[in-house]
Amino acid sequence: MKTLKDLVIATIEAMPSSELVELNNVYCRENNIDSEFYSNDEEFFDLFFENKAMEAVRATNYGEYNYTHDYVQFNGYGNLDSYNYIETKDLCENVDRIAEYAIDNQSEFYMIDFDALESELQEETAD
Repeated sequence: MKTLKDLVIATIEAMPSSELVELNNVYCRENNIDSEFYSNDEEFFDLFFENKAMEAVRATNYGEYNYTHDYVQFNGYGNLDSYNYIETKDLCENVDRIAEYAIDNQSEFYMIDFDALESELQEETAD
């Protein structure tokens, strides 16, 4: 028999990159974890490297950075790692832990339709 956690994990594993980014970033903000993803664009560099060109060059050079990727993240050394798409393995925590936290804090995780998942559970138990 499936549980709500099983359905949340399946939902997370089926999310496209853009929703995984949102999920990861909400989880990071809620748990004070410094592993958010950002759009790899001029706005990101203006925000974090305004008037610090050499710092930006260092961060891209020593990280795993590709200018054409869609997403960017600071790694543990303050350098930049970039991603063309995000997978569950790239999240700041494992899917199991994020799913448990999301269940306990449903209002924060708008990208998961908990009402639909709970209805699915009810239908399954009614059969």
